[in-house]
Amino acid sequence: MIRPEVRDMFWRYFEVLIGAAITVMGVMIFNLHGLLWQGIGGIFAVAGLAIAWTAWRRVRLTATTHDGPGVVEVDERQITYFAPLGGGAVSINDLARVTILTNDQGPFAEDVHWLLEENGGSRLLIPNSAEGAAQLFDALSPLKGVDFEAAIRAMGSTSNDSFVIWAKEPARLH
Repeated sequence: MIRPEVRDMFWRYFEVLIGAAITVMGVMIFNLHGLLWQGIGGIFAVAGLAIAWTAWRRVRLTATTHDGPGVVEVDERQITYFAPLGGGAVSINDLARVTILTNDQGPFAEDVHWLLEENGGSRLLIPNSAEGAAQLFDALSPLKGVDFEAAIRAMGSTSNDSFVIWAKEPARLH
């Protein structure tokens, strides 16, 4: 039997471990003699690093617990937050800005929130510990210019602050 905390940590870092294993396999293949094997090994090593890096960013952006209020669902380019108070939905196509708000209340209260703002002015505030909030990383990844490094800094912040991680480019007339 594996303790639940160990099992949860393993599954949290599983994708990082897969990327690391692919990288190690690529390095081993690269060390074989012959240009063909070095090319194949190099491709595996780079792919493994890319998988591990993306997974590592996702791990750093997601909450370790999912005991916050509400549930997040991403479906058909729409983010829906079901909550007892303040739920709603925004379309990814209509997003104008994505901001991460932090406060100094943690770890005794929810200290990280995602603020999604649409062009029409509607806003959706989602706590980072809500069930399914990890899907926000994947949902926002296709947006051009998302600053995940700012998001990672926000997740480590212990002060009252806001981090704009993406904003729609203004329309150009020419």
